Amino acid sequence: MFQNRTRPFLPVFPLLALGIYLSQFAAAAYAAWAGAVLTPLWLWLEFKGRGSARYLFWLLLIAAGCLLAATDAGYLPECDQPLALTGRVLDCRPLSYNQRVIVFVPELKARLALHLPLDLELILGDRLWFRGHLEKPSRTRNPGEFDYQAYLRSQGVYAVMEPFACELLPRKASAALALASLQARFKANLERHMQNPGLAAALVLGDRSALSPEQLEVWEQLGITHLLAVSGTHIGLFAAALWLALRWVPFSKNSKTVAVCAVLLFYVLLSGAKPSAWRAWLAAVIAAGGAGRRQLDGLHVWSLIGTAMLVANPLYLWQIGFQLSFAASGGIILWRPLIKKLAALFPQRTVGRWLGRIFSAIAVSIVAQLSLVPLILHYFSHIALLAPAATLLMVPLAAALMVGGMFLGVFGSLAAYLGSVLDVVAGLADWLCRLLARADCNVAAPPMPANWALAWYLAFAGIGWIGRRQYIRIGAPTVRRWVNWGLVAMLAVSVPHQFARPLEITFLDVGQGDCILIRTPFRQHILVDGGGDSVYWQERGRNVGMTTVVPYLRHRGVRHIDLVISSHPHEDHLHGLLAVLEHFSVGMIIDSGQTHTSPTYRKYLELIMEKRIPYQRLRAGDQVLLRGGVSLSILHPHQLLSGTGSDLNNNSLVIRLAYQGRSVLLTGDIDREGLEDLLKRGGLTPVDLVKVPHHGSRAALVPEFYQVVQPRHAVISVGRNSFGHPHPDVLGFLELSGITALRTDQEGAVSFYIWNGLFGRYSQAR
Repeated sequence: MFQNRTRPFLPVFPLLALGIYLSQFAAAAYAAWAGAVLTPLWLWLEFKGRGSARYLFWLLLIAAGCLLAATDAGYLPECDQPLALTGRVLDCRPLSYNQRVIVFVPELKARLALHLPLDLELILGDRLWFRGHLEKPSRTRNPGEFDYQAYLRSQGVYAVMEPFACELLPRKASAALALASLQARFKANLERHMQNPGLAAALVLGDRSALSPEQLEVWEQLGITHLLAVSGTHIGLFAAALWLALRWVPFSKNSKTVAVCAVLLFYVLLSGAKPSAWRAWLAAVIAAGGAGRRQLDGLHVWSLIGTAMLVANPLYLWQIGFQLSFAASGGIILWRPLIKKLAALFPQRTVGRWLGRIFSAIAVSIVAQLSLVPLILHYFSHIALLAPAATLLMVPLAAALMVGGMFLGVFGSLAAYLGSVLDVVAGLADWLCRLLARADCNVAAPPMPANWALAWYLAFAGIGWIGRRQYIRIGAPTVRRWVNWGLVAMLAVSVPHQFARPLEITFLDVGQGDCILIRTPFRQHILVDGGGDSVYWQERGRNVGMTTVVPYLRHRGVRHIDLVISSHPHEDHLHGLLAVLEHFSVGMIIDSGQTHTSPTYRKYLELIMEKRIPYQRLRAGDQVLLRGGVSLSILHPHQLLSGTGSDLNNNSLVIRLAYQGRSVLLTGDIDREGLEDLLKRGGLTPVDLVKVPHHGSRAALVPEFYQVVQPRHAVISVGRNSFGHPHPDVLGFLELSGITALRTDQEGAVSFYIWNGLFGRYSQAR
């Protein structure tokens, strides 16, 4: 361990991170005992000069990671009574219909997440008095959905509160308030001299609040949102500008170095002190400190910085910014020698030299994207194929906005002329992003399994490590050989083996609404309803289609939906479909032909016409045949009913899915009148699973219906509501009838399968 003084840090960071990761599966006491037992043995072997000491040291690093993570264990006081607390604001982010504020509470020695109204203006360092009930953060209810609990855990927050009383206490002078006022002044300068300052503020400060959701979606679609996070590019440009400004200042080189590092530290704090910014600043400090001296290898600097950050805050490991930043930087450092060898194959004349530089820039961008593939699939469920090209095209424009925005934000009116120039650059960047986004070169894919991700990183790191060896000579025959083997490997991976696949039915938890995805063995996708929100929540920006349905479809790797079925046009079934129609290609839409006067229904028809989606209105007796013997039979309505308690509900499409002798009955929101009409006309047969009509309403309880269909399982799609759904009588009847009832408000998303004539439920939602 200690014999190699020039490369001591490489294994420390990965092993420490592994220990922090394993801490969620093992108690800290085990790590403490392991450390107590192994430390004397390691010291003895190290004293004897045995090579095996390094392996014990690695085990000690893993144990140290477990103990580090244990120091940040969550704390949630158990109290049924409301608590009155005082806290200091650490972070404040506006959401669609409220704002999330993270505060530190000295009384609890813990962080809390508060959900407060948007009209309460807060800055970092503010003190709040609030009163309410502490709750645990909500867990993920659907696969692919944003994991709010994990996100808060990465911030050191283990409890949330929606206060019913809150008061902003008088502000006191502090460093945090001074920093917040500087941020506000910086943004005010941008807003004063620019018509569209959002992009400049995002690139300089990492503040995306002024960017529209459409802009953020385009940047995410292109895979270039990393440019909006303050990272090495920002720190490098800012450092270069500072060195140019200090070039003619009569100070010593060491004094200039200290000044640049200090200003860069201030910039990191000003931009929000994100993990990627800390990593870049530490790299700059190490590079400045080692100037003119023998420096550590890039990989060991990378490991040293990661170690320092995890020791300072083990929770960094769970933050997506930390993971993406270190994965990309590590991949680039590991592959850089190989890229240089390949670039040297170009002729070293003027044209060849420039071609080599262009190749290096493209290769670095591709390597960065390849190093992020498992993480991107895990968090975003799609790969942006245009990301390397978009990055290369956007970097010059982003650099101009960064440098110009820094000068404009600092000097204000003295650099006012820059405002119009930056508006032109921002407009050009926005136009270029929208143009590239039209290509729609995203590949939707489910998250990579853990073993595949491990194999990916081992292969990726292995090739990069081999390329670093000095004895490896890169020539044309070697390149051709690698290309040939690479093509063979890609062909083997890309050709899917058509094994038998099950038919899957997933009932998503969309709150008080319905959304069902049917996935056939031949990868056809049928979406029945899309969930929705009440008009109250729609006006406040909540959209279950964007927060739940679209992420789930991307999580499953869906790019095209073969059939969309709208059971009826109520908001809780239709509104979520709007986001689906906007973000996915759709082969056909069917419904019962019911109309509605709501804005949601009008938008629904507009999207059908705008995207030229084939549209059919079906009735009882109609049938949709899919590949592999999958059939959808329409059982209701025979004709639209009128004069019932709710015509929209009672005219819901009732659909029987049949495959391999098994069947599922989907009932929409049909009520008593509709069920009685369905029973009178016949056509019902026993099924394996029924979706309980109308979220378990008492008005939809018809015992004769269940006696005919005889289901083994029943799913109640329901959320928090004021209607009393599901009614106790319905739950009691299902229990007495021996029907296994599953509620989405309790279970989250639930999935079933039909495979080789067997019907069953997945242990976890698919």
